[in-house]
Amino acid sequence: MKSFKQYVIESKQVYEFKIKIAGDCPKDCAATIKEALAQYKVESCSDGKTTPITEKQVDFPKLENVGVTIFDVTVSYPTNTVAVREAVANKLKIVPANIRVRSLKEEEELALNHEHDDLSGDALLEKPLEEVDGQSLVGDKQVMSLLRELGSHTKKLTQYKGVNEKILAKKAPSEKIVKAEKIKISAKSPLGKVSNPDPRKGK
Repeated sequence: MKSFKQYVIESKQVYEFKIKIAGDCPKDCAATIKEALAQYKVESCSDGKTTPITEKQVDFPKLENVGVTIFDVTVSYPTNTVAVREAVANKLKIVPANIRVRSLKEEEELALNHEHDDLSGDALLEKPLEEVDGQSLVGDKQVMSLLRELGSHTKKLTQYKGVNEKILAKKAPSEKIVKAEKIKISAKSPLGKVSNPDPRKGK
């Protein structure tokens, strides 16, 4: 059985952040970040990983031709990105606009939003459209094809025999078709031989 101390250790929650600093980073930047976040009980802080200098950075759209140094920081005391950013900016004496702090979930969302930012070099508007035979999907040809397909599916009814077989008809009754020419419409009342009164005569 686990002790209470083991349960506390296993249930310990940590808060992970990515700190990005644009431009040149001061010396011993990782140690300075630990000092800045000491009140939040720093569990770990990675050495800075610097990205190549590019014309534009996703996290710093207003800056041009700069590199970015990234630090992975884990703290055990609850805090948010705004508090971490202010503490790091004050300790490193860097303009807050040159620092970006995001949690891991925010970083995953950012990567998802910019997944297709890289240009392929192909202009889709200049590509010719694929030739598609639309008549095979609509029109008389499609209707006839559908009817042939429906006609190929036949279903045979199953005849069930039982105790009432003697009183039931051996064959299905056939309906006689009555032609319209043979139907005569009579003006006489169906209740008797007296003709229906004319409402215009008042009788």
